[in-house]
Amino acid sequence: MNEKDLVYLWNDKRRQIISAQMHSVIALAVVTVMALMGYFDGASTNAFTFAALFVVTVGSLSVLNQFAVIREAASIVKDLEKIENLSGVGKDISASGTYLTYTRILMVVFSLALLLALALLIL
Repeated sequence: MNEKDLVYLWNDKRRQIISAQMHSVIALAVVTVMALMGYFDGASTNAFTFAALFVVTVGSLSVLNQFAVIREAASIVKDLEKIENLSGVGKDISASGTYLTYTRILMVVFSLALLLALALLIL
């Protein structure tokens, strides 16, 4: 592949990461608003369990999808590193390996923190 194709793929992977987050953000927002408005006050254990499992399922699938996209983006970085005479954009993307690692780590940290916060909010 040439640099132009790899840069196109890089941008496609960035769009996929953003899209993968939307489902979990919407689910988390809805459940959080419901909890803050008191819809879970006096609710049955089944309602709590359903809400928690719903958010965990949607969030887990989103995180797994994001990990796959990050892995593919890391391959693009490696391929770009092999090309000589890169453009400025190509050089910036090829230097993004560390950024991808940090993104992966922060995704885990934030996911666990949100899960804990939601669990405390619901309970």
